[in-house]
Order: sequence, then structure tokens, then C-alpha cells
Amino acid sequence: MKFTKDLDKLLDNIMEEFGIPGVDLAVWQGGKEVYRKMTGYADMETKEPITENTLYNLYSNTKVVTAVAALQLFEKGEFVLEDKLSRFFPEFKNMMVKMPDGSLKPAEKEITIRDLFRMTAGIGEGGEAEYKVIGQKFYMDTKGECPLSLLPKYIAEAPLFFEPGEKFLYGICYEMLAALIEKISGLKFSDYLYEHIFKPLGMKNTAFTLERTESKALANQYWYRGKDKPLEVKGAANCLLPPIMKESASGGLISSVDDYMKFQAALASGEKLLKRSTINLMRLNQLEGKQFEGYGYTNIGMGYGLGVRVIMDQAKLGSTVGFGPFGWGGASGSYGSIDPENDLVIFYMQHVFDTEDVRTHNRIRNVIYANI
Repeated sequence: MKFTKDLDKLLDNIMEEFGIPGVDLAVWQGGKEVYRKMTGYADMETKEPITENTLYNLYSNTKVVTAVAALQLFEKGEFVLEDKLSRFFPEFKNMMVKMPDGSLKPAEKEITIRDLFRMTAGIGEGGEAEYKVIGQKFYMDTKGECPLSLLPKYIAEAPLFFEPGEKFLYGICYEMLAALIEKISGLKFSDYLYEHIFKPLGMKNTAFTLERTESKALANQYWYRGKDKPLEVKGAANCLLPPIMKESASGGLISSVDDYMKFQAALASGEKLLKRSTINLMRLNQLEGKQFEGYGYTNIGMGYGLGVRVIMDQAKLGSTVGFGPFGWGGASGSYGSIDPENDLVIFYMQHVFDTEDVRTHNRIRNVIYANI
């Protein structure tokens, strides 16, 4: 692939446009690196350069790892997608739904495991008032330990924000998937990920804490506040997670670009983490009708599979990638793409919030696909 000059120029332009201190982009095809650019700084003040050992907060790129971990148990017959959540956590048997006027009514349906994967369970975001109260209680009751195994009991105390299966809501469903993984496997969530994903793939720099990563070089984070304003420094630590999310399955992992590429490459080639048939199920759109409400990528031709965005309408997408690539991104501007048909994986990382992420990702993707 002869796109080095074009990609180099594009990345330089993106950095200049938003004042991004540093970016890290890798492209692999057939399991081999065909492009890599690490440029700029991991820390603007110290001028520490980005290297292959630089670590980043993955934020929602974590969800893809959680989905794969859960699907490994799906392959073992531990659950089916239409299993009710109450089969594993009885406290979810008789949930209440919060109506627009604030009143409560009994839910007509039960949450299914599929609802957790596609975020149609009615479970809200962690920032809602109900969850803040429950989160404080959870934190106090457990003296700050907040074990994931007890989290379902507390989440079930909050009302649902709509009937299960009614629509998409980007929330904390993946924390419940992690609790399910713990219950079925008998392992702590972080230990399950280490034993069944990170260790087999040689991902030595991926964990929920720096204590469990080989490198300790976590990049600083910044917030873009506009073209004529300086970046706001946010520090290196994950700045979106509340204290109760000790091992957030929605957005808590730290990783390097090299490590996350190993993970994505395993899904592109098949068999290492999941069977090809399971990967194909993962990348099928799971939303329909009103369920698309709340999903922000429908207007650009994308649906949502089991933890990943999928392409439904290439005309709306306005790209030459075809219908194969799937993946997800993260709050600080990261972008992951897995394309089994071309055995091609892409991972772009920056540590700056509130830039024009979708446009940036589309431009990077278009240059790459114009040259394969």
C-alpha cells in the first residue's frame, strides 16, 4: 500500500487543525504492519514523545473487548441472546419503568442478554440522578471497594428509562455484561480478560490499572475548546469514570496502539478469540425500527451489532469501504476498524476530546481504502 505520503500529510493537517499534541496510527493487513506513524508529544509540557510504549485510555473501545469476552461464553453454551437477565440475576425479574411524567409502572418485558449487547435494555447512563444516588450508596455500603459482583443488585434498584427492547440508549449495559462474565466464569472480570484475551495475544500493556501494564507511560489528555483557545489539560487518568467503576467494562481499559492492534487483528483473521461464525454474528446489525432512536450513527449509514458499529448503507456512509468493516471508537478521539474481507485493521489514537472525530476518522479511512 503506497499511501504513506498522503496519510502523513493528513495526520499533520489534523494535528494542526485542532492543536492536537500527538497522534498514533497503525494499519495492518494480513497480520503485518503496512503503515505506522507516531508523531508529536504524549505530554505538551514535558515534550515527551509518543513511542510504541505510550499508553492511552481506551474509553469506549473497551466495549469491544467486553463484547468479545462475553461471546466467548456464548460459544460455550453458557447463555443464548434471548435469555432473560433475571435467569442470572433474579433482582431484574420485576423492573419498573420511569414514564415521561416521572411516574413508575411495571415493565411489560424483561431485559434480555441481547438487550445488554445492543444497549436496548432501558438501563441509563451513569450520570442520571437515580444512578448517582445508587452509586453513592454502593460506594458507602462496600467501603469504596465496589465489587462488580454486587453491582447488579444496585442497578436493579433504579427504574428503567423505557421498556426493554424499545430503543437504543448509550449507557452502562456493558457493566452488566461484565457482571455476567464474572458470574458464569467464576473469575474477576479483569482476570478473565487477562486469561482469555490479553495473555493469549501477548497484550502486556492492556489492563484497568497501570500496576498491571508493562509500560507506565500513560499519555496526558486534553480538551479542545475551539480554534482560538488553548487546549485544556485534563491529566493522564481516566476523567469520565465515577469512583464506583473500578473495572469499567464500558470504558475503563488502558492500552497501547500495538496491543489493541493485536486484539483487532485476531478478530479480522478469525479463530484466535472467536470462531468466524460468531464474529459474523457480532458484525450483523441488531437494531430495527424504533430501536434506532438514540443511536447517533444511523444518519451516516451505520447500525449497531454486538458491541460494534456496522455498515448498513454505503451511500449514506459516503465511502468506498464496502459493508465489511466493523469496530468502535473512544471518547478522546480514538477509532478502531476491523475488516475481515480484506484482513485489514486500523487503529487511530489521539488523547484530545471534542474534536470533529467522525470527520477525522472518515478522512483517515478514505485515504487507506483508496490505496488497498
